[in-house]
Amino acid sequence: MQKKFYAFTLLYFVSVAVFAQSKINITANIPDAKFFLLRETDNAEVAELGVGSIELKLEKDAKNRIKIVKDGYEPLIKEYPRTVKWEKEQKVALENRMVDISVEPYDAEIFVDGRMIGTKRTNLIVGKGKFLTVEIKKTGFAPITKVYYNSPDREVPPAKDFFELKDRQVRLEVAPADAAILVNGVAKGRGNSDITVPVGECVTVTVNREGFADVTQVFCNKPDTDPAPPVRYRAALEDRLVKLTTAPADANIEVNGKIVGVGKYDLKVPKNACIELRVVKDGFIRYVKNYCNQNNMQEPPLTEFVEMVADEAYNSSISTDMANVRITIPVNKAMNPEDAWRTLSSIITRSFDVLETVDYNTGYLTTAWQVQNFNGMSTIRTRVIISSGGSSDGLTYVVKLVSQRADGVTSVKEDQLFTDWERLLKRYGSIVEELQARLQ
Repeated sequence: MQKKFYAFTLLYFVSVAVFAQSKINITANIPDAKFFLLRETDNAEVAELGVGSIELKLEKDAKNRIKIVKDGYEPLIKEYPRTVKWEKEQKVALENRMVDISVEPYDAEIFVDGRMIGTKRTNLIVGKGKFLTVEIKKTGFAPITKVYYNSPDREVPPAKDFFELKDRQVRLEVAPADAAILVNGVAKGRGNSDITVPVGECVTVTVNREGFADVTQVFCNKPDTDPAPPVRYRAALEDRLVKLTTAPADANIEVNGKIVGVGKYDLKVPKNACIELRVVKDGFIRYVKNYCNQNNMQEPPLTEFVEMVADEAYNSSISTDMANVRITIPVNKAMNPEDAWRTLSSIITRSFDVLETVDYNTGYLTTAWQVQNFNGMSTIRTRVIISSGGSSDGLTYVVKLVSQRADGVTSVKEDQLFTDWERLLKRYGSIVEELQARLQ
């Protein structure tokens, strides 16, 4: 039995010696691919064997390991031990693409198909008929994405590719959460968003929502002149906005005593504040309302339509420059002072039933307030004050028609609610003219 085994072994080695090639020809599918002989212990390159195709001598008792190299392809390592029967002509194919990827900043992360594989630099292998998606990321920068294909009908991947993150990215967080975002006037969407700021440029970001005042912020990416934009920015809409329209359309809209608009106005109510609004137009009751943007207070409405009510007092009065001014009336020298006083008193008492103060000796007369309320929306009070002019040229009287107005139904005694009115009720409009005509 042992003799048969030795005979079989001897026959095997004889057959290998007969059929194994001592030299083979190896051809690459790429004409300029390079062949290198490798050291068996560590795969280090020992010598360059040729380009495109080589004749490889198969050393006895060696693996005859070689590497085929071409920029842009994954290197291929092959072994040709002499103990194996090889065809004289051998073909090798470089099929997997390789891209040498480097990035800046150096700590930017490299992702392949969503998986982080390293930083700074990596070799990307794209198998035949495959594709890979590469994304370069770093907090505060806009990411860069690129897809590499290894297909005949697609662009050939480069042997090397360099990515430099230059465009900045700001994580914009908004409140309320459904606020709309516009970048340079173009709608971007609603809610939190990533804002890209191209290198060398500035972008204007506007956050808005109905019922709130807009928040606008400019981000610049100009490394030579400006600090880097923030990684995160919170835009909280806190000031409220009321869109006002009035009827009539030409009514004046006042805030803090200043006219801010006519007919239409967007009223801004700052957080934790109250704003008093007034809508004014001759012939209409003045509209006054407070809007508050405070906790535990009613929220300002999104819109407000102010329809003014016609002022009956306006239609019952005349515009005049004689209201609330002192008018000097000289008395005709031919008229007796007593007759002049009697004439003056009779003219006044025809319009005013009650005289509050009468003093002929000092020439002083005041009437009580005459009060009239109009459609429950305004109160008008009127009185006359007469004093001696004290002129050395003759007898004169100084007459003042006091005309004042207050909103609503107001007691005549609430002086703080009344203000001078540049109009006179029609029933008092001719008093001064009659005094001038009768006394001069």
